[in-house]
Amino acid sequence: MSTLMKELKAEIFRLARKEIHKELAPVKRVGATQRRLIAELRRQIAALQKEVGVLRKAGSAGGAVPAAGEKEEGGRFWITGKGVKSLRKRLKLTQAELGRLAGVTSQAVINWEGTAGKIEFRRKETRGKFQGLRALNKKAAREILEKGAAAS
Repeated sequence: MSTLMKELKAEIFRLARKEIHKELAPVKRVGATQRRLIAELRRQIAALQKEVGVLRKAGSAGGAVPAAGEKEEGGRFWITGKGVKSLRKRLKLTQAELGRLAGVTSQAVINWEGTAGKIEFRRKETRGKFQGLRALNKKAAREILEKGAAAS
C-alpha cells in the first residue's frame, strides 16, 4: 500500500509542476521583454548623457555647438604614437613619406611617434587622412606617393 501512495504522490507532484510551469510561462516572457526594454532604455540614457557632455564641453569652450543628432565627421577615431609608428612600419614608409601622405611635416610625425598615449590632431583633415591610411596597403601607399611626386 505504501508503494501505491508514493507513486500517487509522485504523480500529483509531477502534474502540479506541469501546471505551474504552464501558468508561469507567459509571466516569464513578459519579464524577459521588460528586461530587454530596460536595457535599451539604459543604452539610450548613456548616449544622451554622452551627448550632453559634448554639448557642455563645446559650450564651455565657446566653440560651435553641434546640432542635435549630428555626429562628428570621421566618427570615433584615435591613434597613439605607438600606432603611428606601427602604421608607418607596416606601410614601409619613412617619417617624411608618412608626413606627405598625411599632409603634415616630417617633424610632426616624429613628434607623434614620441607621444605616449592618444594623439590629439589639430586638424580634422589630418584625422581623416590617418583613417584612410589605416585602410591602405604598401602598394597603394606607394602609388599615392608616386602620384603626388609626379604632380609636383
